[in-house]
Amino acid sequence: MKTENEKILYSIIATVLNVPISIIDDNTSPDSIETWDSLTHLKLVMAIESEYKINLSPEDTMDMLSVKLIKIILEQYL
Repeated sequence: MKTENEKILYSIIATVLNVPISIIDDNTSPDSIETWDSLTHLKLVMAIESEYKINLSPEDTMDMLSVKLIKIILEQYL
């Protein structure tokens, strides 16, 4: 069962990457989603920062290489 934050995050990821939310899971990464390139990664970071009203560090944005890692990083800010 997903938490409310996970539901929001998955929705953001699906929207930014233009993929169905049903294919998003912890293992989703640039290797598994063709539309997840450097430009959409930046859009994803900006969307997450906007939704959660946080400022991610450059190191954290570079480390966001899967949904699981995004969730771990996000937990540090919330």
